[in-house]
Amino acid sequence: MKIGLFYGTTSAATEEVANLIQESLDGCEVELFDIYKEPLEKISEFDNIIIGCPTWDIGLLQEDWRSKFDDLDNLDFSNKKVAYFGCGDQHVYSGTFLDALGTLEEKITAKGGTTIGLWPVEGYSFDYSKAQKDDKFVGLGIDNDNEPELTEERVETWCKQIQSEFA
Repeated sequence: MKIGLFYGTTSAATEEVANLIQESLDGCEVELFDIYKEPLEKISEFDNIIIGCPTWDIGLLQEDWRSKFDDLDNLDFSNKKVAYFGCGDQHVYSGTFLDALGTLEEKITAKGGTTIGLWPVEGYSFDYSKAQKDDKFVGLGIDNDNEPELTEERVETWCKQIQSEFA
């Protein structure tokens, strides 16, 4: 199975998680694209897509995603399955935890994308998130600031989930 993983990173945390996801998707050909260096048009080459974006400051997209956000309007996500992951700090930014995922998922769904990889909100401590729909996040939430010991297990569990949902 071929998967395109597109991420933006400022502090390298999201890139590290992207590499961990690539390693955890056994039997899949996962190509990584740092959107700072690669055009978003490459998304069109894939039917199975993973989007990685940390939430910055108070609910903002990471700067590379912010600069290319309007470029998403030029892409057709029809017949594409899209999984999301993001890094955030659930304690310091408890009112905007993972908001960037919610912002990207809303835009990509409006462009025809089908969201997979919903992730439970249980086990997190936050007040509000744009990424929450009912009792799930629209994707995997990583909090290396407060729970780095859970990252590897969360990634492995989520990768098993999305691998079956992509299939």
